[in-house]
Amino acid sequence: MVSVQRVIIYSVGLLGGSLGAALKQSGFSGEIIGVSSPRGQDTALKAGVIDRAVGYESLPTLLQENDLLFLCSPITGIIAALEQLGQIDLPRGVIISDVGSTKSTIVSTARTVLPSHVTFVGGHPMTGSEKSGPLHSDPLLFENALYVLTPETPQEEEISDFLEVFLRTHTGAQISRFSPKTHDTIAATISHVPHIIAVGLVDLARKINYEVPGTLSLAAGGFKSVTRIASSPYAMWRDIFATNKRAVCRILSQYCGILEEMRLELMDDALEDRFTTAKDVRARLRGDRKGFAAPLHEIQVVAADEPGFLARMTQVISAAHINIRDIELLKVREGEAGTFMLAFESSREAHRAVAALREASFSARCVGE
Repeated sequence: MVSVQRVIIYSVGLLGGSLGAALKQSGFSGEIIGVSSPRGQDTALKAGVIDRAVGYESLPTLLQENDLLFLCSPITGIIAALEQLGQIDLPRGVIISDVGSTKSTIVSTARTVLPSHVTFVGGHPMTGSEKSGPLHSDPLLFENALYVLTPETPQEEEISDFLEVFLRTHTGAQISRFSPKTHDTIAATISHVPHIIAVGLVDLARKINYEVPGTLSLAAGGFKSVTRIASSPYAMWRDIFATNKRAVCRILSQYCGILEEMRLELMDDALEDRFTTAKDVRARLRGDRKGFAAPLHEIQVVAADEPGFLARMTQVISAAHINIRDIELLKVREGEAGTFMLAFESSREAHRAVAALREASFSARCVGE
């Protein structure tokens, strides 16, 4: 039976710090050790997300039998850490995982450099924040978020059984398992290629703006929504594209083929079926917003453009002892009402929330009714 007394977090940034904060809030009884730079050590201790801090140079002598090590640096840092660990006489029973956004290269590196008595299971918590650093750690960052594990061998499956219970208990994450290759294909389809598309659309508008001045000045609403992710700095994507290049190029080629098909359909006034299919598929996504996690039950609440609306709405639901699993602000314009989408564990909770909100004079309805 797997038992962990110490969790070691390598690189205590936002994700590593939030993991430490979640462990502390959930009552994890073991020691939480942060491995970081001198400045990072001080900041993590100040944030209260770890019990003890050591420098990166201490990693070779730090690990003990049955430690659980999370590699929380960017992808290239994870790979470098694995290569360093491969040169160490690691104790038996050490479990290593990571939080990298791509998996095939990381898992392949781990399998190549680590001894057989150490188990590595790739991990990817599909959550984050625009903020960075341990001072912005959030113990609820992983709550209800999809957390992918990528075991391939029977030994890795056994350790994944432990990790699934551990992560659910201490972070509230919802666990799914895929092979590294499958994970990277899915990530390329729903995250990496859409980002390239968003960047391409912005670049297209920039170029058209030279030919047709005023194009960018009219870009609002839909265009901004579709291209919002293009604002991410390339630094955070460099490692992702470098380590998932094959899958991204394959999916991007398929998308280019679809665009050509749609161009021909446009010429023949034959786009209606494509639009209908897209609408139907998109509607199903709304019923399972967490991707491959359990479906949630949603309600819509019409929001007034006034201070304190969100606080009042959530207070009504909290007073009814109902747990909100997810919340999203849908399309809204300044000075006009918008709509909040709230998700709940069960249909019963969704209907109870609607009843409580209506009793408090909110305009609310269950999605699909």
